[in-house]
Amino acid sequence: MMRNIGYLGSLLVVALSIAPAEAAYQEYKCHVSSTKKGEQIVFYRWKVKDQQLKVASLPGKQLTDHQGKKYFIREVFECVSLAEDFSSEKAKRLDERTLR
Repeated sequence: MMRNIGYLGSLLVVALSIAPAEAAYQEYKCHVSSTKKGEQIVFYRWKVKDQQLKVASLPGKQLTDHQGKKYFIREVFECVSLAEDFSSEKAKRLDERTLR
């Protein structure tokens, strides 16, 4: 009986320590310019603390279209959390037409 309680206590500690780590991630949408598709909205899931570094590393990042053809991000105009609106009207219009 005591062994089971100790085992359950250990599981609880592990479960509680994992939950905050999951909360540290957030979904983002970015308005970018690419070599093949022009301006578009792309989606990412990053750790909140790494968001600025991830955005800075997007130019030059390789993407693949639905046919398997590769293309690259040229420029990042803006990245916001998934629930937020973009500041530019052009990005807002693109976002409205983009499938999630």
